[in-house]
Amino acid sequence: MRKYSLFILLVLLTSRAFSQTDSAQTEGVTSRFYFPGMVGVNLHLYDQHQHYKRGFVLNTGIEYRPDNNPWFFRFNYDAVSSNYKSDAGLYQQTNVQNGTLHVNYFIAGPGYRKRIKEIGWYFLAQTGLEQRNYDRVSGNASGYVITQVSKTQLAFKLAGGFEYYLAKHFALVAEPAFYPNLTSHHGSSSNGNLTMSVGFTTTLF
Repeated sequence: MRKYSLFILLVLLTSRAFSQTDSAQTEGVTSRFYFPGMVGVNLHLYDQHQHYKRGFVLNTGIEYRPDNNPWFFRFNYDAVSSNYKSDAGLYQQTNVQNGTLHVNYFIAGPGYRKRIKEIGWYFLAQTGLEQRNYDRVSGNASGYVITQVSKTQLAFKLAGGFEYYLAKHFALVAEPAFYPNLTSHHGSSSNGNLTMSVGFTTTLF
């Protein structure tokens, strides 16, 4: 009977050791990296020469959250697209009067998060590069050629987010964001992009 008791005690101690190790792995370095992914609607703010329709935004990122710290750091790749109608002013990069503007944001910066049980909210400020891509048409007697013109400039993003945690490391997210236009074109009063995205954030393990 004593042998069986020792065996049972050994099994219990071993199980506890494995559970503690597994818990430590779960809360290790990998649990500090989150991968937010969201899709949403883009509203290009007023521009006196180009008239934009509602567009599409795709948000992807990598976020690092230190242990027991409300501050975090996030890198984002955001892709924004909007259809436009232009008066083809001289300052424009494109001669396409009805087309699509594609803007890619490569930005990084700090944020601050507050969480109470399942509910979380955060504020985020990022800076980096903005790449604008237009189509341009040229032609001759043999036909037409469509090329893509790109312009890279400084970018900035302000965002706030609301989170609902379904599990410890998985949350549904809603994020409004503002991308101001930091480089004004001659004759343009474009004020940038305003987006509203929904999606999720989670760790890999």
